[in-house]
Amino acid sequence: MDIKHFLKDHAYQNIPLTFDEAYSLGLYALEGCAGNRLAQIQSIAVLSALHSRSTYEWQSNREAEYRHQHQLPKTSAEQIAGICASIFQSDIAKSQFGFLEPDVSYVMDNCGMGGDLIVTANVSTIAAFMASAAGIPMCKHGSPANADNGRHGSSDFISLLGISTYADKKMVEKCVEEEGFGYTEALDVRYKRIHLQTHTIAMLPHMNDIIGPITNPLSTRLVTRRVLGVNHLIPPRVIAEAYQILNERGVTNLQHGIFIRGFVDNSRYDGMDEVSICEGGTQVAELRDSSIYEYALNASDFGLDSVTPESVSPPNGISKGEFSLKILKGEISGPPLEMILANAALLFYLAEYSRDLKKCYTIAKTIHESGDAYKKMLAVKKRLPK
Repeated sequence: MDIKHFLKDHAYQNIPLTFDEAYSLGLYALEGCAGNRLAQIQSIAVLSALHSRSTYEWQSNREAEYRHQHQLPKTSAEQIAGICASIFQSDIAKSQFGFLEPDVSYVMDNCGMGGDLIVTANVSTIAAFMASAAGIPMCKHGSPANADNGRHGSSDFISLLGISTYADKKMVEKCVEEEGFGYTEALDVRYKRIHLQTHTIAMLPHMNDIIGPITNPLSTRLVTRRVLGVNHLIPPRVIAEAYQILNERGVTNLQHGIFIRGFVDNSRYDGMDEVSICEGGTQVAELRDSSIYEYALNASDFGLDSVTPESVSPPNGISKGEFSLKILKGEISGPPLEMILANAALLFYLAEYSRDLKKCYTIAKTIHESGDAYKKMLAVKKRLPK
């Protein structure tokens, strides 16, 4: 493993790895997870050094001729795809549990990469309950928050609801089949080991912020549609391109994916890994039938007026988890709820309820007002008690 090459010729020059190089780095990181101390240290160093905005935006800051002459990838999509392929094939596939295989025609996920620059509710989890209540099979993937600062990652919120994040594989499969909802914990080594790097060894952000959400341990045969929230370091198109590569190599089977990055204002920096109904709108890359379509979404696309970032954040004195639970129960409305309904609308769009996002928003709103999303959460709690 030529770690110096990865650092000196790639990371330190903001040049992404090729697919094969990235695949080998993923395997080396797994050696570290298995106890190889040198592999652990070195792979963390490289994965951290590669986790930069300059590397991910490679296409926009290097000339095409230079890339061609040096046989370099056009974007960082190969780097992301290569590492993820190694996790799918040499981590999940060889784990104690292997891939989750519920007996359904397809399953969707809508997790994000985290790294929000403003605090919002647990948007994707509540949106997933709304979709599940309407009959869309969902299996969320997530992890605890990296920092103990009052924030709640998906796992923290699921645990707060009284639902187990470490349920047995067969219990989760059964819950997906009968309730249309499941949850897999990224730190559950019965599925995969790679997430231990960020949460229990390095305890800092690195490329696993991107690897983790892509490598939900659901059977790749079943994940044919999904939403993935992107953090502030990476253009959504790059993730769509990574899935193109993974699909072409037979690693994944994503037929329709939506990759989103929300912003608070027109400077397009501060934001969130989900649809934004703030002034900045949302940057979208949609992968459909092997082609990528890029566009922007604004609050008006859902029939809404734009809101301030302060209006979608928890007020002082209430944690993100408590804030999210109150929204799910119907005790908080206005902008925080509207933002979640807009995100749920994408799931109804992917499930082909309608091609009109305003209609999809109305469907989500009806589900919420009926109390069915909260009832779905309670039903899942009975199936997968903490």
